[in-house]
Amino acid sequence: MSNQPDSRSTALQPTSHGTLGRRQKVYANFVEIKEYPERDIYQYDVVVMPERGEFKKLPAPAYMRSVFDAAMAEHRQGKLKGIPMVYDSRKIAYAPKRVCEAKEILELNLSYKEDGRTEKYVIRLREAAVVNTKILTDFVRGRGGIEIGEIQSALNALDLAIGSVLHLEMVGFNRSFFTREQSLVTEGGLELWRGFSFSVRPGIDRLYLNVNTAVTAMYPPGELLDALVKVAGVRDANMLRGRLTRDNMRDMGDVVKYLRGLQVYCSHRGLPGKRKFSIRGTTTRALDQES
Repeated sequence: MSNQPDSRSTALQPTSHGTLGRRQKVYANFVEIKEYPERDIYQYDVVVMPERGEFKKLPAPAYMRSVFDAAMAEHRQGKLKGIPMVYDSRKIAYAPKRVCEAKEILELNLSYKEDGRTEKYVIRLREAAVVNTKILTDFVRGRGGIEIGEIQSALNALDLAIGSVLHLEMVGFNRSFFTREQSLVTEGGLELWRGFSFSVRPGIDRLYLNVNTAVTAMYPPGELLDALVKVAGVRDANMLRGRLTRDNMRDMGDVVKYLRGLQVYCSHRGLPGKRKFSIRGTTTRALDQES
């Protein structure tokens, strides 16, 4: 018997690294997070409400974020003691320092102006938890038998902190962000915007920022009639009169679908500023018959 290895099943060791074979590019959808603060951060329950009454339904996340950011700017050097906060556009915010005592409710009043109108709001902050981000380091290094659920609040805080920066330059939904640059126009009067989604993920001995490409359909800005011309497939706006009639509305499903939920600005009839409305649906009845 021979003690020599079988060359057919044994890989040969290279004599010099990087000199044999072909170079290949390897793409990864994550990057290592080299540094992050290991300290206590403070989680707050957030309630945003009109000065009088209450919301029947919470406004869109973008609007809630805008109201919260306006309150932060107004009260940053006062009640907030110069402490920044990041907000999930719904009910949770995080701060690197305590903005009020543990059992205290901090109340911020705001006169919010948008499109020529002023709305008064009250924002209430109440400490909900203290999160020590050092738990992330202990988890990825296998210390102390920590379960994945125990680090979720710390991961959420880092996600929000990163997202708060991206919101300054891009349009965001949850942890997905998009830009109109290099967008594509579709036949249905929409645009395809490119972007990415991200999340902070634990790995072995380190944290990673996981990034995936994403695409979403967006309404393009512009005149509503111009968009309807494209959706209806007619030559100009005058031809819409013959298509959008009571008899033809059932055959105009694409137009009805396009309009439902769309937000539009009305700037005619001498209205101050721009008035924003959401289209709930269409009707075949004359306007003087609608309530």
